[in-house]
Amino acid sequence: MQAMLRLERGTADAAETLRRYAPLADEIGADGMDVDVERADLLLSGWRVAGNEERAMHDLAHPLLRRFGWREQDFGYSPNVRYAETMGPPSGPPATRLVIDRASQEMGWEGETHGTGLTPDRTLEIEPAEDEVVARLFVAVPATTIAGTVAALAPWLARVEPAAVGVDPGRAALSYLARGDLRAEAERLGLGPVETGRIEGDADHVIETATATDGTTLWLRRGTDPVSPYWPGILEIREMVLDPSYPD
Repeated sequence: MQAMLRLERGTADAAETLRRYAPLADEIGADGMDVDVERADLLLSGWRVAGNEERAMHDLAHPLLRRFGWREQDFGYSPNVRYAETMGPPSGPPATRLVIDRASQEMGWEGETHGTGLTPDRTLEIEPAEDEVVARLFVAVPATTIAGTVAALAPWLARVEPAAVGVDPGRAALSYLARGDLRAEAERLGLGPVETGRIEGDADHVIETATATDGTTLWLRRGTDPVSPYWPGILEIREMVLDPSYPD
C-alpha cells in the first residue's frame, strides 16, 4: 500500500515549501515529497496485504490521523474502489488530506514507478502556456534523508527557481519554464559537456534531452504538447524511454 499526506501549500514558492516540510517528511518516515503549483504531498510506502485490506489501511493511517488531529471516524474505506481517505480537514494543520491506496495503483502524482528510473518520475503540473517550453532537471545529491536532500539542492533551487519539485532521498526532479533552447539551458545551468538526444512519440510529442558527465539530465518539452496537461506523465516515461537498462 502507499499513502499520500497532502499539506497546505499557501502562497510560498516551491523552494520555501520544500524547506518548510522536509523535516516533517523525515519525522513521519516519508520516502518522497512533491511540491506542485497548488499543493505539497508527502509520500509513504506501506505493505501488501493478503488478509483484511481495510484493517491494514486503518493501521497504516492510525499514527498519521493522531499526529494531525483527525478522528478515527474521519477516515473511511471504500470497498468498491479499494482505497481509504479522510473526509475532511484535521484539527491540526498543516495537513489537509490523507489517502491510502493499494500498491501499484496510481494515486495523485504517485504510481507504481515510484523510486525507479532516472529520479522521481511522478507527474508535476506547472500549467505552461502554449508558447512556453517546460524544462525538467533530474539531479542527484549526496544525501540520505529528505531534509538533507533539500538542503543539498539549494544551489539548483536558486539557479532554476522551479515551479514544481519531486524529491526522494538523494535525488530530485525540478520542473520549470525554460529560458532558452537545450544548449543554452545546459550552459546556463553549468552542466559542462553534455550528450544530447531526443525522445519522440510523434511529430507533436518530442522531448529533447541533455545528459552531463555526472549523470545530471535536462529534458525540454513544448508546452503545446496535446498529449497530456501534465509533464512528463508517469506512463509516458515508461513507454518512451529507450534505454534498455530502464527498469520494467
